[in-house]
Amino acid sequence: MNKLIENIFKNTKEAYKESIIIDNEKIQDLLFTVLEDVKKLENILDDDHSAKKVTTRKKTTYTEYQVKEITKIQLKLAKGELSRQAAENEILKISPTYPVHNLNMYNKSIQQYLNGVGVYGFAFPANWAKALLEETDNNPLVIKAFREQQSLYLEKDGRINKKLDDLLNSLK
Repeated sequence: MNKLIENIFKNTKEAYKESIIIDNEKIQDLLFTVLEDVKKLENILDDDHSAKKVTTRKKTTYTEYQVKEITKIQLKLAKGELSRQAAENEILKISPTYPVHNLNMYNKSIQQYLNGVGVYGFAFPANWAKALLEETDNNPLVIKAFREQQSLYLEKDGRINKKLDDLLNSLK
């Protein structure tokens, strides 16, 4: 059974890499979900076939230091100062649990924020937004992008990130 699960992991990761090459985010999301589900299945099997409830995602909390350091690396990657592989390696030194497989998606978002474009679908948590603002010296384009993100979420979901809103209002 373990060999079967290893093969599923291996094949799904390979398919994920290919989806990155063809730049298909929908396939990337689906494959990421498959990986999470296989991991849940593996956990269930490891627990002596017990029917324990396994949560879909384990929330990882990063320290303020980790957030700032990872943000610095993401900025270098977005500006082309660092290769993706080098960024992955540096980030994993800071936090081995960071989902570096999502680095392409994060990188696109950072580039959009640096260009003043807010995005719906990948909402920056307030602590990460604060780190990005600090690292860019409160770049007006980044502020504009976060305000646009807030507007998009309000328009589509009828809500905003209150902590991010407070952070942005404190910059006025």
